Amino acid sequence: MAKADGLLKSIQPEGAPELQPPPVPALEFLQSFEEEKKKSARTDYWLQPEIVVKIITKKLGEKYHKKKAIVKEVINKYTAVVKLIDSGDKLKLDQTHLETVIPAPGKKVLVLNGGYRGNEATLVCISEKTFSATILIESGPLKGRQVEGVPYEDISKQA
Repeated sequence: MAKADGLLKSIQPEGAPELQPPPVPALEFLQSFEEEKKKSARTDYWLQPEIVVKIITKKLGEKYHKKKAIVKEVINKYTAVVKLIDSGDKLKLDQTHLETVIPAPGKKVLVLNGGYRGNEATLVCISEKTFSATILIESGPLKGRQVEGVPYEDISKQA
């Protein structure tokens, strides 16, 4: 742009393609990417293979109630084949009969729901007052990002 007589005049020749705005800086891109992730629709299913879960149904009897298991296979998004950690028994259960397992800080978790779904992370700390955790993302485009306020039900210990 050239300044002439107090007005800005374009020095671009007539018929030339219009100049494109400069590319968005990386930080702005990541910030907008993260905002979109937060807005992304949550799903009503959360089961993923190779996570640790706890059986919470009493319908199977005391033998299985409150026992921990590893998800071996996910069937139609809502059902899982789980293998009990202590006995090795295999069961086919709906996700309503299971709950996530929160490990000790410093251990690996998998994000099961929300904008970071599918990413591996490290549990930094938990907040018992808000039933949430702070995690450090270990995979994906936002690796190294610390995320606070992640609900317990959105993460589970990795097998």
